[in-house]
Order: sequence, then structure tokens, then C-alpha cells
Amino acid sequence: MDKKALRAAYKNQRQAIPTVGKQKLDALIRQRITETAEFRKAKTVLLYAPVQGEIDLLPLAQICRELGKEVGFPISMDDGTLLFRSPEAGQSLITGAYGIPEPPPTAKESTLNEHTLCIVPALTFDRSGNRLGYGKGYYDRFLEHFTGMTLGAVYRKLISDGLPAEPHDRPVDILVHEGGAMRCDQDRESRGLHAYANRVKHRMQRTLYQRLTPLRNLIRRQLRPSERTHTAAAELHPRVGAPLLVLTTFLLLILSRLIEGALTQRGGAYAAVVLLQIFIFILPVILYIKLQGESFQKRIRIRTIRTSHLWFCVCMLVVMIASSLLISILTGGIRSLSGNFTLYQTFVARINGSVWETVYIVLAYALLPAICEELVYRSVLCAEYEAFGTGVSVLVSALFFSMLHFSFPLFLNYLVLGILLAIAMYTTRSALAPIFLHLCYNLFCLFGQPYLSAFYVNAGSREIFLFCLITLLLLFAAFATGEARKIYHLYAKSNLSSDYTTSVRFTDYPKRIFSALRTPAVIPVLLVWLVMAIVDLFV
Repeated sequence: MDKKALRAAYKNQRQAIPTVGKQKLDALIRQRITETAEFRKAKTVLLYAPVQGEIDLLPLAQICRELGKEVGFPISMDDGTLLFRSPEAGQSLITGAYGIPEPPPTAKESTLNEHTLCIVPALTFDRSGNRLGYGKGYYDRFLEHFTGMTLGAVYRKLISDGLPAEPHDRPVDILVHEGGAMRCDQDRESRGLHAYANRVKHRMQRTLYQRLTPLRNLIRRQLRPSERTHTAAAELHPRVGAPLLVLTTFLLLILSRLIEGALTQRGGAYAAVVLLQIFIFILPVILYIKLQGESFQKRIRIRTIRTSHLWFCVCMLVVMIASSLLISILTGGIRSLSGNFTLYQTFVARINGSVWETVYIVLAYALLPAICEELVYRSVLCAEYEAFGTGVSVLVSALFFSMLHFSFPLFLNYLVLGILLAIAMYTTRSALAPIFLHLCYNLFCLFGQPYLSAFYVNAGSREIFLFCLITLLLLFAAFATGEARKIYHLYAKSNLSSDYTTSVRFTDYPKRIFSALRTPAVIPVLLVWLVMAIVDLFV
């Protein structure tokens, strides 16, 4: 079959893929691309705008910008060559030659060197990396002098067993489909000595990595988050990594209770609390993220908060404080909050008024817990469970967060706080938002809540206090909802990617939550929490 007939056949096969199925496959292929070593190492990524049913790779542009990578798009020149330009964030592509979207003339020219990754469009590829293009020859002429790495994105069902290749054709270095990535065997003469040496170097590194670190590979396969964001709940199988991380923090916290007395009696109580929190939370989460790999780091959302999100954060803080007080009143626990602030029902903050002691208390009982807990229970856990749906990740992470404190009376309180903090993270798309809110809430518990609790006890009118509290809660909840709508409207207006979201029907949430938690690793977490919560009732 000649190339013309092959083009027609593969065009028909690609156009026969249903739209919904194509969107799911495109999302998986984009995720697989971000997992490759070539993508992680690249400083410049050359993309293309999809036409005629091509794989939609445009959301990768936003991911590249978030990772600090330059993004380039091709312009078809009159002399048959390609020129790549990098539009600024927010700059729209314009219609160019053959109706293909391309950067505006004002965009700067892209950087092309050995650190550049070119994602090459094609109708199909074979297993050796040979491509079947559209017959214009633009990419053939460009790749002839290109010194960087090349990648082909293709649907797995369209990979050919063999394609006709010309002497001047340059096969791609790696093929990526919805199931994963595969290296391509290429001819030395078609690549040139420099590119061939690069390929040999990558193969040697990969061989050494696989042979010398088999245990690390095994752990990473077990801990790697699910990429089946759009798959049905029945097909989603949770990894054991997330509950194991939770169990680790639980056990280390219990261990800290055993040694807390010996440390704090030596006069360094606050320093001991700081060191113990680093040992309980920071070290496990750093190890966990390291084992997950570079592709996981961008999912934990360590990004700055936009100034336009500050009013939303203020509204959410008022909602957190009001809801916490309301739940405490309804459960009869507010009287116990008028004393010293207790961290994990173990470390008690004793405020005597000195400046340096206040600084230590803020660090040990407000700032550090906010950072530690949010990194584990919002940033990491939400990233792990959002494959089951954003709502499921919010609920499951809040559930584990409420269990962390080993308290039946305060369980509902921490569950609501966990839900609100996760909502704040997803709305602002930054883990720094819940850290900021958690810090402010801890400061309120340390310095403000005892006075408010005392006021409630001595006010004498429970009904008026409740009325004011409920009014405050509803008012600022309405403000926060309005601000969230504005924020999401700006996201849509800026065409920002929201790949982490998953549409889940309300009736499917129980099944999704069960699917997320149906792993044996959750059982010891539940047992440890149950035992410690019962012990807390009688101690």
C-alpha cells in the first residue's frame, strides 16, 4: 500500500474514535508524556495545535509554564521550513497556513538546542519511530538539523508494524500512547553521531537505573498515583501509598507521646515539639514525594497565592472559625476550649506572656503544624485521591485529617475544617492557601478562642450568641461562594487547564469513596485511630 492510501486509511481510523473516548485517551497520553524523562529534562517543549482529529496536547502548554519550561508552536514558512515561536501566557494562537493555529508574529522565537523536546505530529508511527505525516515535508526538513530529543504521541491502536521510510526520514526517539512510553530502535546513520551518542547515554542510564535500584522501582510502582482520572469507579483501584503515609504519621505521633515527657521535662519543651513535628510529618512526606518522582511534584500545588484570592481566603477563615465554634457549642465541648491550646491532645501550650515564649509558641503550635499537616493531608492526599473525583479527594483527605487528632468529641469539628481547607486549596489551586488558613486558625485557637469561649460562658444568653454566630457563618459563606464563582470565571476566561477535576454524580459518591478506601492498608489506620480515640476518652 502506498503512502497516499495509508494516509487515507489512518485518517479514517482516527476519525472513527468516539469524541468522549478520544478525550479520555488524550488526557491519558498527556499524562504519560509528563512522566517521561525527556519531558522532565526539557527546558523547551515544542507543541502543535491539533487539527483533523489529532491528539489534543494544548493543555500541556499550561503545565509547561507552571514548571518553568518554554513552550513553542510551529509556523509554516513560504519556503517550506518551520519556524517555532513561543507565545506569552494569555496570548492566543492565530490562524495560519493550511488553517493551522500558530503564534502571532510578535511572539519571540523559541530556543532550540539539545535541551529541547519536539513533539512531532503524524497520522501514525511504527515501533521503530518512523512516522507517516501529511506529505508536506515541513517536519522532515526541520528534524534534519534538529539536535534535541523527539517524541511521537499516538493512539495505541494506530501504531503500525512497519511504515515505508526514506533515507532522509528521522525516526522519533520515543513513542507515547495511552498505555505508556516506548523507546524506538533507530538507524545510526539517520541520526548522526551526536544524537546517537545521546541515545546510547540514555540507554546506559536506564539500564543502570533498572539493574541497581530494583527495590526503588518496585516501591515507586506501588506508590505511583492512579492516572485513571476519567475511568469508571469500578475500574479504579487505589494504591497503598496514601494510607501507608497516614499510618506512618499516626505511629510516629504515638511514639512521640511516649517520649514527649522525657524531652519536655529537660526545659526544651518548644524545641522538642518542633523537632517531633519535623520527624512525624516533614521527613515522611519528603521521602514519599521523592519516591513518587518528579511528575508527582507538580500535582501537590506548591504555588503562590494570587492577590485576587485574598478576600476569598479571609471569608473562608471566618467560615472556619464560625463553624468550629458552632459545632463545639452543639456538641457541648466549648467549655473545654477556654484553657490552654492542646496540640494532638498531647503537647500543651503554656502562655506566660514573654515575647520570646510567644514567638516559640507561634512557631511550634501554629506555623509548623499548619505546614506539616497541610502538606500531608491536603497537598499529598488530595493529589492521590483526586483520580476518584475531586469531591472524593476532599472527603477522604478530610476523613484522615479528622482521625489524626484521635478524638471522638472533636471528630466532626476536624472533619468540617478538613473539607473547608481542601475546598480552599482547589479553588485557589495552591496548597499555600490552606497553610495560610490553618495558620490563622491556629493563632485564633492560641490567643483568641479562650476569650471568646469565656465570653460565651459568662454571657448568659446562649440563643443570642448562637444567632450571631449562625448569621456570621451564613454571611461569610455567601461571600466565599461569590468569590469562588468569580475565581472560576477568571479561570474559564483565561482558558486555564483543570485536568484534576472529574465529573461525578452525587449518587456515585458512596461507591467512589468505597473504591478509594478498599485497600488493606486502610484497616490498620482505622484500628490505630479507634484504639487511640478510645484511650483518649478514659485518660
